[in-house]
Amino acid sequence: MTQWPRGLVDYVATDGPEHAPSPDEDRDLNRLRLASRLLGFARARGHPVDEAIARLRRADQAFREGDRGKGRRIVDDVLTEVEALADSDARPGKPTS
Repeated sequence: MTQWPRGLVDYVATDGPEHAPSPDEDRDLNRLRLASRLLGFARARGHPVDEAIARLRRADQAFREGDRGKGRRIVDDVLTEVEALADSDARPGKPTS
């Protein structure tokens, strides 16, 4: 899901979700948007996310400057952290609200 988030971030594939992504799909931008949205959920659950949001801003800047590798590394790191937060929220004995 984090590799090709598609419909989760306002992207609708022209050929339908079962087809290969089109060249028009900006995977990096979609992943950046997904990470941002997931951080919003993490914040709502009480997790501190300001540092991760700052890093996503640096990733966005890297993409704008053409350094896609740097931007991808930052987004990957943030998504890994968000996944760890979700895992900690899902532990047995923790209320799911």
